[in-house]
Amino acid sequence: MMYRFFILLMFVSFQLHAGGGVLEVEWPKANRELMKQQQSYPKALQKALNEVKMPIYLPASEMHNKGLFMVANPNYYTASIPLEGALLTISGDRTFQEKIQGKQDPVLKKRMANKALEFSREEGLVMTTFNRHNVNYTLELECDHPQVDARCLNDEFLYGIYRELRLVGGRP
Repeated sequence: MMYRFFILLMFVSFQLHAGGGVLEVEWPKANRELMKQQQSYPKALQKALNEVKMPIYLPASEMHNKGLFMVANPNYYTASIPLEGALLTISGDRTFQEKIQGKQDPVLKKRMANKALEFSREEGLVMTTFNRHNVNYTLELECDHPQVDARCLNDEFLYGIYRELRLVGGRP
């Protein structure tokens, strides 16, 4: 299960150096309560809060998970959270590879902003992508036994995780 995670990290590292640029982050308003909560987070998360230049989201139920593992740089982060019989991963990425030239169609822009959350499955993973604050996020669940684990057989578990995502930090 972990080998897929490390392959993903190597791929992302390669992609970050492939050209393109970074997206301009549209920051949410500061929350003083959020700043107080950061002191109780696991050390891996506390370190990333100072490094990442975009909003960091984690599921509320897993913010204090002691097994949380993070890889972060200013324009990208991946948080891996071990669950019983599964691995939950959330990634944020503000890099892009190509820029759309010319005037963007307002209808297309509106459709992209209102895109419904879609789930996909491949090789034992359930995943979805979404955009918040002009940052691209990916939420993945890898089950040890995807053929029988209800969390990987339907969308409800990952959709529930998506609904409980909370802003935990990051910096401008």
